[in-house]
Amino acid sequence: MKKPPAEIKVLVVEDDPFFQRVLQKRLSIDGYQVMTAGDGREGMKAIVTFEPDLVISDWMMPQVDGLELCQSVKTGLREAAPYFILLTAKGEINDRLLGLETGADDYLVKPCDQGELMARVRGGLRIVLLTQELRRSVNDLRLANADLESSRAEINRLSERLPICSFCKKVRAADGAWQEIDQYLQAREQADFSHGICPGCRATHYPSRREAA
Repeated sequence: MKKPPAEIKVLVVEDDPFFQRVLQKRLSIDGYQVMTAGDGREGMKAIVTFEPDLVISDWMMPQVDGLELCQSVKTGLREAAPYFILLTAKGEINDRLLGLETGADDYLVKPCDQGELMARVRGGLRIVLLTQELRRSVNDLRLANADLESSRAEINRLSERLPICSFCKKVRAADGAWQEIDQYLQAREQADFSHGICPGCRATHYPSRREAA
């Protein structure tokens, strides 16, 4: 994982105070930032304020249960939703299927081995961090593509053929107006121009006395 554990946030939603403390202690030992909630309603508030990377939630809780919490989070936050592990005593195959189909990313039955739980947490966080890295890469790619399109448009603009008067050397702009070439370039390049005389013109228009004789 590219993020150290101290930067990873885990929310525990559990109405059993003893089991809540056990999970909090175990996760804290591994270095994660941990917040707890006593039911699904508190869990919803914590997800908004704490913005966890991963949620471990019981299913059977008062007010709002874990399944409702999972469904609300996955539906509301979509791609930004945290990885969701249902940890519950409901172990029937139909319960597992319902939990996963509702949006849970993983499902564990109580009582479970702490080692297995932490392995599932680490596995879930690997997916979370890879997904975050992928989103950053996609965003960087979009920005690079926008820069490329801008550069391409600039090249096309600079490479267009400019109508120049054969006599006064004025340039005809896209709107049909004729401009001095320094005015034309200054309007497009945001550059200031100073005027001077090249050696050839100096010799032609301002010859020295010796050359004039």
